[in-house]
Parts: sequence; C-alpha cells; structure tokens
Amino acid sequence: MKKIVSIALVTLALTACQATTDSAAVPQGGSKQIATQSDMNALVGRTISLDQGQSFIISENGTLDGSWDGKPLVGTYEMRDGFFCRTLSQGPRGPSPEDCQLLVLDGNSLTGSRDRGNGDSFTYTVS
Repeated sequence: MKKIVSIALVTLALTACQATTDSAAVPQGGSKQIATQSDMNALVGRTISLDQGQSFIISENGTLDGSWDGKPLVGTYEMRDGFFCRTLSQGPRGPSPEDCQLLVLDGNSLTGSRDRGNGDSFTYTVS
C-alpha cells in the first residue's frame, strides 16, 4: 500500500511541475517562454536593449530594426518549433546567418540563449 501511495504522490508531483506554454498557467510576474507568434505580442513594438546604444524593436510583420554600437541592426525573424529564428541583413559585424534562440520573458527581462538554447546566453531589458 505504501508503494502505491508513493508512486501516486511522485506522479502527482511530476504532473504539477510539467512545463506549459499556456499563458493562463503562468503566474502573474512569472516567466514565460516566447514560443509562438502569439507569444511575441508581448514584445512587438517594444524596445529591447542590452546596453546603451544596443537596442532594437521587433515588428509584427516579421522584421526587426535598431542600432547596435552606432551601426544599423536590420533583420527578419520567424517563430519556428518554439524558437525565435532571426537573420540579420545588417549588424555590428555585417550580415549574420540565422540563429534560432530560446527566449524567456520575466517582467521586463528577456533572457535568450543562442543555438536553440545550447549556446551563449544574454539578458535584454524590455521597455
């Protein structure tokens, strides 16, 4: 009997910890993975910046533009398989190939990880 109860409790605990992208399941002030175009609505039209002089704005039409260290930052993006996949036609070091990034929004902080969540991480401020 103890074994059955223990298994039931473990199953219940794992179910409660299961990740979800349903915005209704994210507590107020909690973090949310940006995984769909609908999720991107939280970022569209807002300024996303790393440091002074390093910022861009994401548009609903699949483009992004801004300025990075005094140089134009221009590109396109699409949401694919839960990742923000962006390609830069202009950037601080010229064009940049597609990079699909894992994005998590928590309040006004946007944390990203390059290479589908396996690469370098960074944290932007969203205003």
